[in-house]
Amino acid sequence: TDKLGLIDSDKINKNIRKWIANLDIKVPSSDAPVQTLSGGNQQRVVLAKWIATDPKILILDGPTVGIDIAAKSSIHDIIKTLAKENRGIIIISDEVQEVLYNCTKIIVMHKGKFIAELKAEETSETEIQNIINNAE
Repeated sequence: TDKLGLIDSDKINKNIRKWIANLDIKVPSSDAPVQTLSGGNQQRVVLAKWIATDPKILILDGPTVGIDIAAKSSIHDIIKTLAKENRGIIIISDEVQEVLYNCTKIIVMHKGKFIAELKAEETSETEIQNIINNAE
């Protein structure tokens, strides 16, 4: 909004174009309905909306659920970039590889309780899977 509390559509459109470019969102036009986009582009739009608020901490629950491998890689790159900007990123995921790739610290939970705390560089997918399997 401007100083009078009116919506500044030029500023909004400029911001939309900025995030489309920054996150490489594939859209036919900046006013295309989000539901018409691919799953990966829909995820990028969701991220753009949150990143535009300039949060210090982002909580991402299943950030790549339901999208293809190429889109996952792109979302992971965005997450890495955000972390390099000194933002706190909390990822909730049931994909062990995703957690290992994106996190420095991994907390494994079972039925609402912490059962393990690991450093990503000191663990493996096999170790995490064993912890999960032994908890059940």
